[in-house]
Amino acid sequence: MITRKKSYLIVFVFVVLAIGTLGVIGISSRPVTTRDLSFAVRTDKEAFTLGEPIQIEWVLTNNGTEAIRVPAQGVESGSLKIYIAGEDGEYKEYFGSGWGRKRGTAVTLEPGKSQSYFATILWNGKPDVSHLNETAAIQVLAGKITTEYALPKPGVYFIKGVSSISQGNSEYGFKPTRIVVNQPTGDDLEVWNQIKGNGEIALLMQDGTFYTDKDETKRQLTDQVEQIATRYPQSIYSSYLKTNLEKYKAHEAQRNEFYKSMKVGQKPQ
Repeated sequence: MITRKKSYLIVFVFVVLAIGTLGVIGISSRPVTTRDLSFAVRTDKEAFTLGEPIQIEWVLTNNGTEAIRVPAQGVESGSLKIYIAGEDGEYKEYFGSGWGRKRGTAVTLEPGKSQSYFATILWNGKPDVSHLNETAAIQVLAGKITTEYALPKPGVYFIKGVSSISQGNSEYGFKPTRIVVNQPTGDDLEVWNQIKGNGEIALLMQDGTFYTDKDETKRQLTDQVEQIATRYPQSIYSSYLKTNLEKYKAHEAQRNEFYKSMKVGQKPQ
């Protein structure tokens, strides 16, 4: 009986200390309101060529008087979701490479401080519904972008981010940013006609990698990209293709060296 009372006392003291600690560091326990936060969106430019990667920064600022817990990561952990609307005005979810795979953590955002989240928009990770029947496929694809490129044709698009805040389990939306996507001309049009609909090349321009794990397909894609960059050196796409192809080759060389060292280190059977 005495032991149980001691246990209760220890737990009570721990809780009191924990609450006191929260008070010291100033983390608010009340629900976060829109008055506490401001949301800004930044892009390096407002107009892009069709098929060009779009770099966006979302900035979350604490305008309140108390510290707030906010996500440390954005799209990487799924704490920030991206939605895109085209000429029909319907927002659909965009999903980039590797998004949502990292474990989400939080940071304490002091009054007057900001937290930035970055994302590149180009390649679209549309869900694989090849194993589903028509009804199930429609349900899975509902509300999602289903083209290889997130912005598949010229026009005006609106891109918005929705962030989850740990306090109050609330979601807050950033004001949509307006993006103009122009029709390519000249050499750019020649290149676009070769790469449009090719999700592998879109992913290369975005992340410097290919989605396929087939070596022969990778070699074919590498040859195609090198030919495009050589033939159309002034194209806006060539700068992205050349830079990210070198990044891909460097990664492949490291990977091959690793596997080679593993084989050398293996003991004979």
